[in-house]
Amino acid sequence: MMKSKSLIYKIILVLALIVICFIMIYIGRGHTLYFDNKGIILEDDVAGAELKAPYRIKVFIKGKEVANLNDGDRGMAIWIGPKAHLELEVTEEKGGEKEKIAFDVSLPRAYDGVVINLVGLINAEPYDTYISEFIPLATVTSESEEEVVLDEMGGLGFGE
Repeated sequence: MMKSKSLIYKIILVLALIVICFIMIYIGRGHTLYFDNKGIILEDDVAGAELKAPYRIKVFIKGKEVANLNDGDRGMAIWIGPKAHLELEVTEEKGGEKEKIAFDVSLPRAYDGVVINLVGLINAEPYDTYISEFIPLATVTSESEEEVVLDEMGGLGFGE
């Protein structure tokens, strides 16, 4: 009786640990967030309307400024969790009035690097318009010819 009770406790403990692991995978997922302050061309519109980027956007996470983006700039921050809470301070024109806006953005679990186009987010465009995966550019390495240096005697200098 005592052995079966001990086995049941061990099984319950292992199942509880497995459940905790799955919960931590969900809430503890880390993302690198890239913020774009770049205009976007709307694909749904026949005329191909463009949303212009504001003069400056400041991005705050948990009250701390993580990016100060002029038109065309990109910033970066680290976020852990399934949903990011962003606070934006938007200046439409140089010397213009600052507008503060807050957003809760659901982050895709499949992406490590998430690009958030702030212009699409501010203008309430569809999710796929302002969220995309960050794909780093492949660096091309050229194979340079290795130059062999010979000593005066014509050898490789290994004491031949």
